[in-house]
Amino acid sequence: MLKKTLKRAGIGFLLGMAVGNLIAFLAVVANGGGSIVSPKTMEMCGGEAEALLLQSFLSGLIGFAGCAGMTFYEMEEWSLLRIMSSHLGVIFAVFVPVSYVLDWFGSLTDLLIMSGMMLVSYFIVWRIMCVICKRQVKELNELQRKFNEDNKAA
Repeated sequence: MLKKTLKRAGIGFLLGMAVGNLIAFLAVVANGGGSIVSPKTMEMCGGEAEALLLQSFLSGLIGFAGCAGMTFYEMEEWSLLRIMSSHLGVIFAVFVPVSYVLDWFGSLTDLLIMSGMMLVSYFIVWRIMCVICKRQVKELNELQRKFNEDNKAA
């Protein structure tokens, strides 16, 4: 399980780097120009190249946490709510400090709005997963009932 988790985490790190910089690039394009790194981060790092490396690394950490946290979904003895809340907790524990360091949000309100959007998205996914699981359990129960009836007849 550790090997699988580390493989996922490595892929997540690379994806996080790519997606983080892509989102920053798209934000620059949408705003009509500028740098893909915030001025605060450039000032903190001493230059644009260093700030871009920091942004890439920290974006990678978000991807790392998200993909490594998918291991929770393999915990068969855990409830779906516990799995998803643990996964979300890991993502939030990394996302909030990274977003602060990289100055992704201008204010606490922006961070709260983004956090709310993440919570709503997670709730929607959780609800969909519950419906799918209930449907699968119903189908398995029906198969079990048919199997029992066929064995009684034989």
